[in-house]
Amino acid sequence: MRHISTALAITLVSGVVFAEQRHAGAHVHGLNHATIVLEGNRLQIAYEFPAGQLAEHGHDEHKHDEHDDEEHELSEKLEAIDSVFAMVRLPDNAQCKEMNVTHSVTQVGGNDKEHAGHYDALIESTLECSAANNLTNLSFAPAFERFDDLEKIEVEGVIGSKALSQTVTATSASLAF
Repeated sequence: MRHISTALAITLVSGVVFAEQRHAGAHVHGLNHATIVLEGNRLQIAYEFPAGQLAEHGHDEHKHDEHDDEEHELSEKLEAIDSVFAMVRLPDNAQCKEMNVTHSVTQVGGNDKEHAGHYDALIESTLECSAANNLTNLSFAPAFERFDDLEKIEVEGVIGSKALSQTVTATSASLAF
C-alpha cells in the first residue's frame, strides 16, 4: 500500500512540474491566447499574452539583467487596460456588461539567464449578457489594433454545449459560433 501511495504522489508531482513547463513553453511572442466560456447569460473571457507587448518600445531580448522592477511596471501597464473590450468586440445586441475584471502578470520560463525577465499578462473578465442568444460572433480586431507585433490568437472555449477551437489573425479577426 505504501508503494502505491508513493507512486501516486510522484505521478501527481510530476504532472504539476510538466504542466508548468508546458505553460512556460507557451510564451511565444506574436501569439496570444483567449479562453471563452458562455453558460446561460454569464460570459467569461480570459486573454493571455506575452507582457512584452505592453512595452512602449518593444521587448529587447538582450537586456534581461535590467528587469528588477519590470514585473511591477508591467502590472501597472496591464491594469491601465481597464476592460476586456480593449481586446475583444462583442455584438451590441447581446447587451453584455462587464461585472468583474482581474489582471495578473506571471514570470514564465524559470530563472535561468535565457528566460529571465519573460512575463505573461492575463486579463480575466466576467460579463452578464442580457441577450446572450444574440452572442453569435465576436471580433479580436481591437487586440490586433492595440499590438503591432500580434500575429495570431488561439481561441478555445465552450459556448453553451458547443466546443470552440479556432485561430484568428489580423486579416481574419472575427469568429462565428
